Formats: sequence, C-alpha cells, structure tokens
Amino acid sequence: MGLALARLPDWPAGMNRETALAYTGVAEGQMREWERRGLVRFRQRGPRGAAITARADLDAALATLFGGADSDDAIEFD
Repeated sequence: MGLALARLPDWPAGMNRETALAYTGVAEGQMREWERRGLVRFRQRGPRGAAITARADLDAALATLFGGADSDDAIEFD
C-alpha cells in the first residue's frame, strides 16, 4: 500500500551513491548517465572521503527525466 508519510525518511542534503539511488529510485545506469551529462556530480566530501552529491542536483535530474518545466533536456515519452 505504501509508506505512511510519518515513516518516510528525512533525506540529507548530501548523499552517497547508495543513498542517492534509494532517494531517486533510478537504476545505476541512469545515475551514470546523469553523471556523464553533468547533471549529477559526486565529490569527495563525505565521511572518510566518501563521494557525495547534492540532493538538489538529484531533484533537478529527476525533473529532466520526467519533463520538468525548467528542463531543456527533458525526455519525451510517446
């Protein structure tokens, strides 16, 4: 049926790859495509040098995937 709103996680502003994949729900290949296009960038800033990316970048990449109003790169589905 889905998660109750109160049980949804409080997503951090910066996420490692595993958390970013869980947050977006996309496949690893899609995440790599976003990286190749420069939409999402992982930087060595996390604990013990872990690579993290900004939640805002993930949100913007998702908007392009679903044709967000601000997107010039929106994917169109027929």
